[in-house]
Amino acid sequence: MVKIISSASSRDLNEEGLVRSLQKEKGKICISIIVPTHKLSPERRIDHLVLDKAIREAKKYLAQNYREEEIRLLQASIDDLYARIDFVHNAAGIGLFVSANIQELVPFFFPVKEKVIIGRSFEIRDLLYQAYYSHPYYTLLLSEKEARLFEGRLNTLLEIKDNNFPKKYVDDYVYTRPSRGSSFVGNAFVKEYEKDKSQLEEIRYQRFCGLVEDGLKAYLTNNHILLIIAGAKKDLSYFGKVTHHNKHIIGEVAGNYSYTTLTELGVLAWDVLRSHLDKEKQQLIGEFGEKIGEGRGITGIHEIWKAAKEGRGLKLLIEKDHSLPGFLPRGNEYDLRLQPPKKPHQVLADAVDDLMEVLLEKNGSVILLENDSLKERQGMALITRY
Repeated sequence: MVKIISSASSRDLNEEGLVRSLQKEKGKICISIIVPTHKLSPERRIDHLVLDKAIREAKKYLAQNYREEEIRLLQASIDDLYARIDFVHNAAGIGLFVSANIQELVPFFFPVKEKVIIGRSFEIRDLLYQAYYSHPYYTLLLSEKEARLFEGRLNTLLEIKDNNFPKKYVDDYVYTRPSRGSSFVGNAFVKEYEKDKSQLEEIRYQRFCGLVEDGLKAYLTNNHILLIIAGAKKDLSYFGKVTHHNKHIIGEVAGNYSYTTLTELGVLAWDVLRSHLDKEKQQLIGEFGEKIGEGRGITGIHEIWKAAKEGRGLKLLIEKDHSLPGFLPRGNEYDLRLQPPKKPHQVLADAVDDLMEVLLEKNGSVILLENDSLKERQGMALITRY
């Protein structure tokens, strides 16, 4: 069902320049069209029909509520974005964001709900949710022949080619099979020599891993940079013995991926990253419990709103689809009500969207969690600065 809202709405965070650009458009006509899409052929046949319908709804609303000269270029921008869509290679959803200064087409890698929102700001909840997972990372691919390094964002990898990578493993050890001393000790002697060769190869590969380790220093320049290691278990083991970058390593992808496509490797690395970031979300919920004891954990939208307006909000944890209408008495922007007061007031179609906007404008952060993960906290919780 397409939902059209004309009111104050959402706001900002990361993906990074994009969302901040969307935030700056407050006060203009902002059009957000978001629809789910499908990767499989039988399902994706209807994707363009669903988007067509959403666009018609948006244009109809614009025509009924704004002057022709206000919307002519906006409608053309929508059509231009639509023409750029590749329906053959869909993600899990797609968003069209249009205003006088913005024309953005965004693929979503998580399920989204169909909605069209037209107002004085953009609908960015889905962008915020995805932004959390768009944390940049590196993937190191080890093999017996070389080490390759990739920059990653979501499920997309881009290979780094510079003075450090790819790094070739050159085994210039020349092995000469010994002649047998006698028929009685020959087999035992050869087996012992083979064992020595294997140990030497291990030493040499570990030395190679040490060179790879040194090459990584140019990229792992602070504690927030994440690294995923991929390769055969043997190679992962060798690297694990020499690395000093354990604080950066968030997981491994075990297997021989020398001939795997970048797309396939990206999906595997993305699974590791997503699992790591999901664990961090759970840790944030636990952290909030600790902050309550310190007097820095707040629940209830009324108290959270007041703290946010005062600039005390540090991290807002909120369920992805949590929403509430709100009412602000005229002349008192700190006193959010969930029921309309008798005196003159401002109506907030979704006070949660406005709350997120306040947090972001005051340099706080918003982390969108899975639905029902904060059920005991009425869907939201705030960690304050002080």
